[in-house]
Amino acid sequence: MGITVHTLDARNNVFLEVLRDYFKLTPERMHREIQGIARSTSTLLSKKGVDYGALRTALAPQQDRHEAAFLFNIDFKASGSYSYPVHQRLLNLFGRQSSHSVLHGDITDERRWGALEQADKEIVRVGNRQFESPMLYAVYVNNLTGQMLADIHRGFEDYPLYVGHVDTTFSSIFKASLSIQLIHAYVQFHGTIIGQHEDDRDELENVDLVGLGFDEAGYTVRSIPGTQFMLLLSYKIERPVVRGFEADTEFSLNAISPIALPLGNFDIEIDPRKFEYLSTEKAKSLEGLGLLGGHLDQLSEMIRERISRNYIYSMVQDYAHDVSRFNIMIEARPTDTELRFRALVGLEYKPESQLLRLITLI
Repeated sequence: MGITVHTLDARNNVFLEVLRDYFKLTPERMHREIQGIARSTSTLLSKKGVDYGALRTALAPQQDRHEAAFLFNIDFKASGSYSYPVHQRLLNLFGRQSSHSVLHGDITDERRWGALEQADKEIVRVGNRQFESPMLYAVYVNNLTGQMLADIHRGFEDYPLYVGHVDTTFSSIFKASLSIQLIHAYVQFHGTIIGQHEDDRDELENVDLVGLGFDEAGYTVRSIPGTQFMLLLSYKIERPVVRGFEADTEFSLNAISPIALPLGNFDIEIDPRKFEYLSTEKAKSLEGLGLLGGHLDQLSEMIRERISRNYIYSMVQDYAHDVSRFNIMIEARPTDTELRFRALVGLEYKPESQLLRLITLI
Protein backbone atom coordinates (compact mmCIF):
# COMPACT_ATOMS: atom_id res chain seq x y z
CA MET A 1 0.00 0.00 0.00
CA GLY A 2 1.27 3.47 -0.84
CA ILE A 3 1.58 6.21 1.72
CA THR A 4 -1.65 7.77 2.97
CA VAL A 5 -1.67 11.51 2.32
CA HIS A 6 -3.79 12.88 5.18
CA THR A 7 -4.17 16.27 3.57
CA LEU A 8 -2.58 18.18 0.71
CA ASP A 9 -2.81 21.95 0.68
CA ALA A 10 -2.68 23.41 -2.80
CA ARG A 11 -5.44 25.82 -1.80
CA ASN A 12 -3.20 28.22 0.09
CA ASN A 13 0.06 27.19 -1.55
CA VAL A 14 1.07 27.68 -5.19
CA PHE A 15 4.16 25.46 -5.05
CA LEU A 16 2.64 22.54 -6.97
CA GLU A 17 1.09 24.81 -9.60
CA VAL A 18 4.40 26.58 -10.18
CA LEU A 19 6.24 23.25 -10.32
CA ARG A 20 3.79 21.85 -12.86
CA ASP A 21 3.57 24.93 -15.06
CA TYR A 22 7.24 25.90 -15.05
CA PHE A 23 8.50 22.42 -15.92
CA LYS A 24 5.39 21.55 -18.00
CA LEU A 25 4.91 18.33 -16.06
CA THR A 26 2.30 15.78 -17.11
CA PRO A 27 -0.19 14.47 -14.53
CA GLU A 28 1.73 11.19 -14.49
CA ARG A 29 4.97 13.01 -13.63
CA MET A 30 3.19 15.17 -11.06
CA HIS A 31 1.87 12.02 -9.44
CA ARG A 32 5.42 10.75 -8.97
CA GLU A 33 6.58 14.13 -7.67
CA ILE A 34 3.80 14.39 -5.07
CA GLN A 35 4.33 10.82 -3.94
CA GLY A 36 8.05 11.54 -3.66
CA ILE A 37 7.43 14.63 -1.49
CA ALA A 38 5.07 12.64 0.71
CA ARG A 39 7.56 9.82 1.19
CA SER A 40 10.48 12.16 1.91
CA THR A 41 8.38 14.10 4.43
CA SER A 42 7.34 10.91 6.17
CA THR A 43 10.97 9.75 6.27
CA LEU A 44 12.19 13.07 7.68
CA LEU A 45 9.53 13.05 10.39
CA SER A 46 10.49 9.49 11.27
CA LYS A 47 14.11 10.58 11.73
CA LYS A 48 12.80 13.14 14.20
CA GLY A 49 10.77 10.59 16.14
CA VAL A 50 7.37 11.43 14.65
CA ASP A 51 5.16 8.88 12.88
CA TYR A 52 3.42 10.69 10.00
CA GLY A 53 0.67 8.06 9.98
CA ALA A 54 -0.18 8.90 13.59
CA LEU A 55 -0.89 12.55 12.67
CA ARG A 56 -4.16 11.64 10.93
CA THR A 57 -6.49 13.01 13.60
CA ALA A 58 -4.65 16.34 13.66
CA LEU A 59 -4.53 16.76 9.88
CA ALA A 60 -7.92 15.49 8.67
CA PRO A 61 -11.47 16.32 9.87
CA GLN A 62 -12.85 13.87 12.42
CA GLN A 63 -16.53 12.98 12.33
CA ASP A 64 -16.89 12.78 16.12
CA ARG A 65 -14.76 15.77 17.13
CA HIS A 66 -15.29 19.51 17.47
CA GLU A 67 -13.42 22.42 15.95
CA ALA A 68 -13.42 25.84 17.58
CA ALA A 69 -12.16 29.39 17.24
CA PHE A 70 -11.04 31.04 20.48
CA LEU A 71 -11.43 34.82 20.17
CA PHE A 72 -9.44 37.53 21.94
CA ASN A 73 -9.59 41.31 22.05
CA ILE A 74 -6.30 42.96 21.10
CA ASP A 75 -4.57 45.39 23.44
CA PHE A 76 -3.23 47.75 20.81
CA LYS A 77 -1.42 49.87 23.41
CA ALA A 78 0.58 47.02 24.91
CA SER A 79 4.13 46.36 23.79
CA GLY A 80 5.33 42.92 22.78
CA SER A 81 3.52 39.98 21.26
CA TYR A 82 -0.10 39.38 22.18
CA SER A 83 0.02 35.88 20.67
CA TYR A 84 2.79 34.57 22.93
CA PRO A 85 0.87 34.57 26.25
CA VAL A 86 -2.20 33.08 24.56
CA HIS A 87 -0.28 30.10 23.20
CA GLN A 88 1.67 29.62 26.42
CA ARG A 89 -1.62 29.13 28.21
CA LEU A 90 -3.14 27.03 25.43
CA LEU A 91 -0.15 24.69 25.28
CA ASN A 92 -0.52 23.99 28.99
CA LEU A 93 -4.22 23.25 28.54
CA PHE A 94 -3.63 20.57 25.89
CA GLY A 95 -3.55 16.97 27.08
CA ARG A 96 -0.28 15.19 26.40
CA GLN A 97 -2.16 12.31 24.76
CA SER A 98 -4.04 14.51 22.30
CA SER A 99 -3.10 15.91 18.91
CA HIS A 100 -4.32 19.10 17.24
CA SER A 101 -3.57 21.48 14.42
CA VAL A 102 -3.45 25.11 15.53
CA LEU A 103 -4.02 28.08 13.24
CA HIS A 104 -4.07 31.72 14.28
CA GLY A 105 -4.13 35.33 13.14
CA ASP A 106 -5.86 38.68 13.29
CA ILE A 107 -9.34 38.59 11.82
CA THR A 108 -11.75 41.23 10.63
CA ASP A 109 -14.76 41.38 8.32
CA GLU A 110 -13.46 43.61 5.57
CA ARG A 111 -15.33 41.54 2.98
CA ARG A 112 -18.59 42.49 4.76
CA TRP A 113 -19.86 38.92 4.87
CA GLY A 114 -21.39 39.42 8.29
CA ALA A 115 -18.93 36.86 9.67
CA LEU A 116 -18.15 38.69 12.91
CA GLU A 117 -21.81 39.46 13.46
CA GLN A 118 -22.50 35.75 13.18
CA ALA A 119 -19.65 34.99 15.58
CA ASP A 120 -21.01 37.54 18.05
CA LYS A 121 -24.37 35.73 18.05
CA GLU A 122 -22.96 32.22 18.38
CA ILE A 123 -20.04 32.80 20.75
CA VAL A 124 -19.91 31.05 24.11
CA ARG A 125 -18.66 34.11 25.94
CA VAL A 126 -17.14 34.74 29.35
CA GLY A 127 -19.64 36.78 31.36
CA ASN A 128 -20.66 39.85 29.42
CA ARG A 129 -17.38 40.38 27.58
CA GLN A 130 -17.79 41.96 24.15
CA PHE A 131 -15.73 42.51 21.01
CA GLU A 132 -13.92 45.81 21.63
CA SER A 133 -12.91 46.53 18.03
CA PRO A 134 -13.59 45.25 14.49
CA MET A 135 -10.31 43.33 14.67
CA LEU A 136 -9.78 40.29 16.89
CA TYR A 137 -7.07 37.73 17.46
CA ALA A 138 -8.28 34.19 16.75
CA VAL A 139 -6.78 30.81 17.57
CA TYR A 140 -8.32 27.84 15.74
CA VAL A 141 -8.02 24.31 17.16
CA ASN A 142 -9.34 21.06 15.66
CA ASN A 143 -9.84 17.50 16.95
CA LEU A 144 -11.48 18.49 20.24
CA THR A 145 -13.79 16.39 22.37
CA GLY A 146 -16.58 18.26 24.11
CA GLN A 147 -14.64 18.00 27.37
CA MET A 148 -11.44 19.36 25.79
CA LEU A 149 -13.38 22.32 24.41
CA ALA A 150 -14.92 23.05 27.82
CA ASP A 151 -11.55 22.72 29.58
CA ILE A 152 -9.81 25.17 27.22
CA HIS A 153 -12.67 27.66 27.58
CA ARG A 154 -12.50 27.39 31.37
CA GLY A 155 -8.71 27.70 31.29
CA PHE A 156 -8.95 31.08 29.56
CA GLU A 157 -11.77 32.55 31.66
CA ASP A 158 -9.41 34.54 33.88
CA TYR A 159 -7.46 35.89 30.90
CA PRO A 160 -8.93 39.39 30.49
CA LEU A 161 -8.55 39.63 26.70
CA TYR A 162 -10.38 36.35 26.08
CA VAL A 163 -13.96 36.92 24.93
CA GLY A 164 -15.05 33.32 24.31
CA HIS A 165 -15.17 30.59 21.67
CA VAL A 166 -17.27 29.76 18.63
CA ASP A 167 -17.87 26.11 17.75
CA THR A 168 -16.87 25.85 14.09
CA THR A 169 -17.50 22.14 13.60
CA PHE A 170 -20.13 22.80 10.94
CA SER A 171 -20.05 25.03 7.87
CA SER A 172 -20.79 28.72 8.33
CA ILE A 173 -19.88 32.12 6.92
CA PHE A 174 -17.66 32.70 9.94
CA LYS A 175 -15.83 29.41 9.42
CA ALA A 176 -15.28 30.21 5.75
CA SER A 177 -13.88 33.63 6.63
CA LEU A 178 -11.44 32.04 9.09
CA SER A 179 -10.21 29.66 6.38
CA ILE A 180 -9.10 32.67 4.34
CA GLN A 181 -7.63 34.82 7.12
CA LEU A 182 -5.82 32.44 9.46
CA ILE A 183 -2.33 31.01 9.00
CA HIS A 184 -0.88 27.75 10.24
CA ALA A 185 1.00 27.95 13.52
CA TYR A 186 1.93 24.37 14.49
CA VAL A 187 0.79 20.81 15.01
CA GLN A 188 0.70 19.60 18.62
CA PHE A 189 1.29 15.86 18.80
CA HIS A 190 1.32 14.56 22.37
CA GLY A 191 4.41 16.16 23.95
CA THR A 192 5.85 17.33 20.64
CA ILE A 193 5.30 20.49 18.63
CA ILE A 194 5.81 20.17 14.87
CA GLY A 195 6.46 23.38 13.02
CA GLN A 196 8.30 24.68 10.01
CA HIS A 197 11.66 26.22 9.34
CA GLU A 198 13.29 27.90 6.35
CA ASP A 199 13.73 25.70 3.28
CA ASP A 200 17.44 26.53 3.11
CA ARG A 201 18.11 25.47 6.71
CA ASP A 202 19.56 22.01 7.39
CA GLU A 203 16.49 19.77 7.40
CA LEU A 204 17.70 17.94 10.51
CA GLU A 205 17.67 21.13 12.61
CA ASN A 206 14.72 21.88 14.90
CA VAL A 207 13.74 25.49 15.57
CA ASP A 208 10.79 27.42 17.00
CA LEU A 209 10.47 29.72 14.00
CA VAL A 210 7.18 31.31 15.13
CA GLY A 211 8.64 32.14 18.55
CA LEU A 212 5.73 30.97 20.68
CA GLY A 213 7.88 29.47 23.44
CA PHE A 214 7.35 25.76 22.92
CA ASP A 215 10.39 24.88 25.02
CA GLU A 216 9.16 27.05 27.88
CA ALA A 217 5.83 25.21 27.78
CA GLY A 218 7.64 21.89 28.16
CA TYR A 219 7.32 20.57 24.61
CA THR A 220 9.88 18.95 22.34
CA VAL A 221 10.26 20.98 19.14
CA ARG A 222 10.50 19.29 15.76
CA SER A 223 10.54 21.33 12.55
CA ILE A 224 10.65 20.51 8.86
CA PRO A 225 11.22 22.69 5.76
CA GLY A 226 8.38 25.13 5.19
CA THR A 227 7.41 23.84 1.74
CA GLN A 228 6.84 20.33 3.09
CA PHE A 229 5.01 21.60 6.16
CA MET A 230 2.65 23.82 4.16
CA LEU A 231 1.88 21.07 1.65
CA LEU A 232 1.39 18.08 3.93
CA LEU A 233 1.03 19.24 7.54
CA SER A 234 -1.36 22.16 7.06
CA TYR A 235 -4.90 21.55 8.24
CA LYS A 236 -7.43 22.98 5.79
CA ILE A 237 -10.49 24.53 7.42
CA GLU A 238 -13.45 23.31 5.38
CA ARG A 239 -15.09 25.87 3.11
CA PRO A 240 -16.87 26.03 -0.25
CA VAL A 241 -14.51 25.87 -3.21
CA VAL A 242 -13.61 29.40 -4.26
CA ARG A 243 -13.35 30.02 -7.99
CA GLY A 244 -9.73 29.84 -8.98
CA PHE A 245 -8.85 27.30 -6.29
CA GLU A 246 -10.16 24.20 -8.05
CA ALA A 247 -6.57 22.98 -8.51
CA ASP A 248 -6.54 21.93 -4.85
CA THR A 249 -8.73 18.90 -5.58
CA GLU A 250 -6.84 18.21 -8.80
CA PHE A 251 -3.52 17.89 -6.98
CA SER A 252 -5.10 15.89 -4.16
CA LEU A 253 -6.31 13.36 -6.73
CA ASN A 254 -2.94 13.48 -8.46
CA ALA A 255 -1.41 12.35 -5.17
CA ILE A 256 -3.06 8.94 -5.58
CA SER A 257 -3.44 8.61 -9.33
CA PRO A 258 -1.59 9.59 -12.51
CA ILE A 259 -5.01 10.64 -13.85
CA ALA A 260 -6.60 13.70 -12.25
CA LEU A 261 -10.03 14.58 -13.64
CA PRO A 262 -12.70 17.07 -12.45
CA LEU A 263 -14.97 15.21 -10.03
CA GLY A 264 -18.04 17.15 -11.15
CA ASN A 265 -18.24 14.91 -14.22
CA PHE A 266 -18.17 11.66 -12.22
CA ASP A 267 -21.12 9.43 -11.45
CA ILE A 268 -21.64 8.21 -7.88
CA GLU A 269 -21.85 4.42 -7.71
CA ILE A 270 -23.69 2.93 -4.72
CA ASP A 271 -24.34 -0.79 -4.77
CA PRO A 272 -27.98 -1.45 -3.66
CA ARG A 273 -26.62 -4.14 -1.34
CA LYS A 274 -24.29 -1.56 0.19
CA PHE A 275 -27.19 0.82 0.79
CA GLU A 276 -29.23 -1.99 2.34
CA TYR A 277 -26.28 -2.75 4.63
CA LEU A 278 -26.05 0.92 5.62
CA SER A 279 -29.77 1.01 6.31
CA THR A 280 -29.40 -1.71 8.92
CA GLU A 281 -25.84 -1.54 10.23
CA LYS A 282 -25.32 2.23 9.88
CA ALA A 283 -28.90 3.31 10.50
CA LYS A 284 -27.81 5.99 12.97
CA SER A 285 -25.71 7.72 10.33
CA LEU A 286 -28.47 7.60 7.70
CA GLU A 287 -30.97 8.85 10.27
CA GLY A 288 -28.65 11.73 11.18
CA LEU A 289 -28.44 12.66 7.51
CA GLY A 290 -32.22 12.41 7.15
CA LEU A 291 -31.92 9.48 4.74
CA LEU A 292 -33.21 6.57 6.80
CA GLY A 293 -36.00 4.98 4.79
CA GLY A 294 -34.89 6.94 1.75
CA HIS A 295 -33.33 5.90 -1.53
CA LEU A 296 -29.69 5.57 -2.52
CA ASP A 297 -30.16 8.29 -5.16
CA GLN A 298 -30.65 10.79 -2.33
CA LEU A 299 -27.34 9.79 -0.79
CA SER A 300 -25.67 10.00 -4.21
CA GLU A 301 -26.90 13.55 -4.69
CA MET A 302 -25.77 14.56 -1.21
CA ILE A 303 -22.27 13.20 -1.92
CA ARG A 304 -22.14 14.90 -5.31
CA GLU A 305 -23.16 18.25 -3.88
CA ARG A 306 -20.57 18.04 -1.10
CA ILE A 307 -17.74 17.10 -3.44
CA SER A 308 -18.42 20.14 -5.58
CA ARG A 309 -18.28 22.41 -2.53
CA ASN A 310 -15.46 21.12 -0.38
CA TYR A 311 -12.14 19.31 -0.35
CA ILE A 312 -11.00 15.70 -0.13
CA TYR A 313 -8.59 14.17 2.34
CA SER A 314 -7.08 10.86 3.54
CA MET A 315 -5.97 10.00 0.01
CA VAL A 316 -4.61 6.46 -0.38
CA GLN A 317 -3.19 4.56 -3.34
CA ASP A 318 -3.57 0.89 -2.42
CA TYR A 319 -1.21 -0.96 -4.75
CA ALA A 320 -2.11 -4.38 -3.35
CA HIS A 321 -5.75 -4.05 -4.36
CA ASP A 322 -5.23 -1.58 -7.23
CA VAL A 323 -7.53 0.94 -5.57
CA SER A 324 -7.25 4.69 -5.13
CA ARG A 325 -9.55 6.14 -2.50
CA PHE A 326 -10.24 9.26 -0.44
CA ASN A 327 -12.62 10.58 2.20
CA ILE A 328 -15.01 13.50 2.36
CA MET A 329 -17.18 14.85 5.17
CA ILE A 330 -20.85 15.45 4.41
CA GLU A 331 -23.20 17.55 6.53
CA ALA A 332 -26.95 17.69 6.91
CA ARG A 333 -29.67 19.29 9.00
CA PRO A 334 -32.81 17.18 8.48
CA THR A 335 -35.99 19.24 8.61
CA ASP A 336 -37.68 16.80 11.00
CA THR A 337 -35.01 17.20 13.71
CA GLU A 338 -33.13 20.42 12.82
CA LEU A 339 -30.06 18.74 14.38
CA ARG A 340 -26.84 19.17 12.44
CA PHE A 341 -24.99 15.95 11.64
CA ARG A 342 -21.72 15.00 9.97
CA ALA A 343 -20.80 11.70 8.35
CA LEU A 344 -17.51 10.50 6.94
CA VAL A 345 -17.78 9.01 3.45
CA GLY A 346 -15.06 6.86 1.87
CA LEU A 347 -14.99 6.74 -1.95
CA GLU A 348 -12.99 4.80 -4.51
CA TYR A 349 -11.65 6.99 -7.30
CA LYS A 350 -12.09 5.29 -10.71
CA PRO A 351 -10.96 7.81 -13.36
CA GLU A 352 -10.99 5.37 -16.27
CA SER A 353 -14.77 4.95 -15.96
CA GLN A 354 -15.36 8.34 -14.28
CA LEU A 355 -16.99 6.73 -11.26
CA LEU A 356 -16.79 7.33 -7.54
CA ARG A 357 -17.74 4.11 -5.74
CA LEU A 358 -19.06 4.30 -2.20
CA ILE A 359 -16.86 2.25 0.10
CA THR A 360 -17.99 3.27 3.56
CA LEU A 361 -20.13 5.72 5.50
CA ILE A 362 -19.65 6.38 9.21
